[in-house]
Amino acid sequence: MNNTLTLLGDVLWASAILILSVGLSREGSVVARKPLGLTASAVVAVWPLTTTLVSLGISAQNPGQAAPWQFWMYLSMLVSLMFGLIAAVQVARIRVVPAPWNLAPLWVLGVQTVVWVVPQLINVAAPATFAEMATIIPALGTLGFLATTLGLGVVAIVLSNRSQAEPILVFESSPSE
Repeated sequence: MNNTLTLLGDVLWASAILILSVGLSREGSVVARKPLGLTASAVVAVWPLTTTLVSLGISAQNPGQAAPWQFWMYLSMLVSLMFGLIAAVQVARIRVVPAPWNLAPLWVLGVQTVVWVVPQLINVAAPATFAEMATIIPALGTLGFLATTLGLGVVAIVLSNRSQAEPILVFESSPSE
């Protein structure tokens, strides 16, 4: 049941990111359907699903698979960060999303990075403290992920509902003679 919910969440995540990336029209795409932005967004979209599917095949608990698991986890973090940064920079540079909200993906990436780095630093600096906080740290990570993901979702919904004011054409009247 847990694997099914995880896969469902990954599929929903991928669908949402792909819809934002591709859009219903070129103007509706947050990356204006530019190849680099679309590719980076597609990797960001499907990578969690890929990670979940790989984790079903290899496990850290199996002693023979510990090294491949560790390699996969580091690779997964690197790929997520690298393509997330590329996608966020593309959204910011293309400016389909109005300022300052075009920078929101970069803000989220920064928060996500801090949420990941801080527990790692605590673990290195004070392993005993890290062990005592074993229930709090995953909750903070989940809270950080949910807050940023929901925050981006709310921003996307609000910005998509803003009506685009049509320019009013003003015609000069001809002088009466």
